[in-house]
Amino acid sequence: MSSRASRRVFVLGLLTSPVSAFLLGVALVSGASPSGWGYAVGAGVTSVGLLTYRWRRWRGLTRAGLGLLLLVMGSRLLLTERQGLRTVRLPDGGTRFVNRLFEERDGVLFAARLLPFSGFFPQEDARDLVPAMEAVFDQMHQLEGPIASPAIATWLGLQSAEAFDAVVVPPEGVSSPKTAVVFLHGFAGNLTVYCWQMARAARAISALTVCPSVGLMGDWWEPWGKETLERTYAWLAERGVQRVYLAGLSNGGMGASALAGQAAHPGLELRGLVLISGAQKEAVQSGLPMLLVEGKFDSRVPPRMVRDVARRAGRLATYVELDSGHFALLDRAEACEKAMSAWLLDRERGDPP
Repeated sequence: MSSRASRRVFVLGLLTSPVSAFLLGVALVSGASPSGWGYAVGAGVTSVGLLTYRWRRWRGLTRAGLGLLLLVMGSRLLLTERQGLRTVRLPDGGTRFVNRLFEERDGVLFAARLLPFSGFFPQEDARDLVPAMEAVFDQMHQLEGPIASPAIATWLGLQSAEAFDAVVVPPEGVSSPKTAVVFLHGFAGNLTVYCWQMARAARAISALTVCPSVGLMGDWWEPWGKETLERTYAWLAERGVQRVYLAGLSNGGMGASALAGQAAHPGLELRGLVLISGAQKEAVQSGLPMLLVEGKFDSRVPPRMVRDVARRAGRLATYVELDSGHFALLDRAEACEKAMSAWLLDRERGDPP
């Protein structure tokens, strides 16, 4: 190799080294998945190989690192979502391969460990978050295998009302469900782990769970949020769904409150709202039965605000307050699932709230 080419390779190594160091740091801090460690080690070996390429005996490091990266990518593409859970692009039903390349738990657990130091959430909100997340991710992986995550495309800015990712979780043993739960995500994008938690409760009524993506902010109240929800409704109606429950988490709960009286489809009956760690008074104006689940230490959505929504709704509201902060759906997963399952079953039986 010429000295000029050798210098270019060395500069490339200097540029990739910080990325490699960051990936290794993420893997160490988050307790990475096998694919996460594969990417981190592959990137690190590639960077070392680039930095030492002018010495002939080290040239194989670059090939080995790149080979490991390609092996991990290929494995993720082949093995991801081989069971019931799917991440599809709506409304055309396609897929984005980028969503299948990375394990959601690696980035989410890394962010969760940094959260207490960010100042964005008080300690009360995140005190049990990391172990709860680890437990839920482990359980989801055991039951579903490797999964895709629409969060990847969301962080890349690829979501739009014309083409958006949705996590779709079918009920067990029902090929053509007539009931669906549409779950609206909150700030930081659509996470498969939250959708899967919602789906576990929805299976109590044999409902299909669909979790569309609106973007990083979770701003469902904007025009593109309403259009995304209406396109989701249309997609469900085309598949024979007749009844739907609208659910939302945090900003998604705020959005569901606002959109319950705005977005609709003539072929679907909207039967109720499930609002988790987020609700607005607009939910009362819809006249729908609603379940409100709130953490008593929630600093982002004060419990008094959600209690006020429940008070305004009167007999239409079922209010559940848990010993948690803003992340009750994860760190009080069993209690949330029990409350949601019981409420959905009561609604399907026609019992009053």
